[in-house]
Amino acid sequence: MARKHAMHRRWLTTLGASITVAGLFAWLPLTAAAADLRQGTDVTVGRTETVNDDIYAGAGTISIEGTVNGNVIAGGGTITVSGNITRDLVVGGGTVNVTGHVGGSIIAAGGNLTLNGPVDHDIVATGGTIDIGSGATIGRDLVVAGGMATVSAPITRRVQMSSGNLTLRNRVGGDVRGRVDHLKLDGAQIGGNLDYTSSNSVELVNGARVAGTTTRHAPTDSRGAGNGFLDWLRELIGIFALGVILIFLLPGITSRAIDTLRAQPWPSLGIGAAILIIPPIVALIVFIVGIIIGGWWLGVLLLPIWILVLAVGYVVSGFLVGRLLFARLGWAGYHDALALLGGLFVLTVVGLLPVLGGFVGLAALVFGAGALALTVSRRTWMRGAAG
Repeated sequence: MARKHAMHRRWLTTLGASITVAGLFAWLPLTAAAADLRQGTDVTVGRTETVNDDIYAGAGTISIEGTVNGNVIAGGGTITVSGNITRDLVVGGGTVNVTGHVGGSIIAAGGNLTLNGPVDHDIVATGGTIDIGSGATIGRDLVVAGGMATVSAPITRRVQMSSGNLTLRNRVGGDVRGRVDHLKLDGAQIGGNLDYTSSNSVELVNGARVAGTTTRHAPTDSRGAGNGFLDWLRELIGIFALGVILIFLLPGITSRAIDTLRAQPWPSLGIGAAILIIPPIVALIVFIVGIIIGGWWLGVLLLPIWILVLAVGYVVSGFLVGRLLFARLGWAGYHDALALLGGLFVLTVVGLLPVLGGFVGLAALVFGAGALALTVSRRTWMRGAAG
């Protein structure tokens, strides 16, 4: 429970009165237009097709069978990657299956993740069920967070874990660290140390061995139920306050973002995933370059804007949930603020659930931010065309 509250606090800490709306909406369209955007019911890169560019894809079904000389950022219901991607793969979906070669890193989130191809750099995976098969290789590090994860691939360097159940079945070159409910080493050979936090001792079977030291830490949770309730209430009030400000200041944008999310959920997911991943990387690069040539503060400025974008995305999703809920109940004639409060109440309560709550909260951020970006980009384009 403490981890859930900590996660929510990281997402929502910037909800204050200093809301730079103008900066937010000026920045959003740049993210959406940074690469080749493909959307629709189905998106396919055929076996004989070669794309010499980055791809952003949002669709119900996405299939990458050919070669992409660049990055692929995709969000959809079912995503299959069997082709060759020369750089990074960033995916989010209900079911994700990757068997092709990835020349960079994989960052994947979904309900069911199956990764069974060579990856030159890192894998960062979070999902309900994660299976990294023996056909995969991990050139550097593995970061895994999920309800149930099985890793049969060799890992060149380290493992960082935060899982319910994790099974390692191959060689790990360095340390294995993190939190886990149940850890099983099934024939795994750990080249470094095992340092983990769990209520249960590690299970070693089939000749599994740890070359370094093994240290288990008992989990501690000093938070009482009263403190947990107060934290939840503060989060609800903070995000609701932001939503009310948006409803009154920008009612048209908010309503259109909800309509966009209902009409284009998969493009919203794809663009939202890009918003989630890319800005922190850009901010870091700008900060480092700025230290050398000046202007480092621009990198620092990007981070609060990015967090604000995600927070507004959460508001959009909550607003939609509230409207759908009230429609289901047959209620009419209510104020938008009441629908917003109802939707945010549902999202924040579900967010308290172990594992599932984290995925629901993340989905709310990503879908809402993507819908907002599509709405603002479309509005900017229409203004330009009218001018």
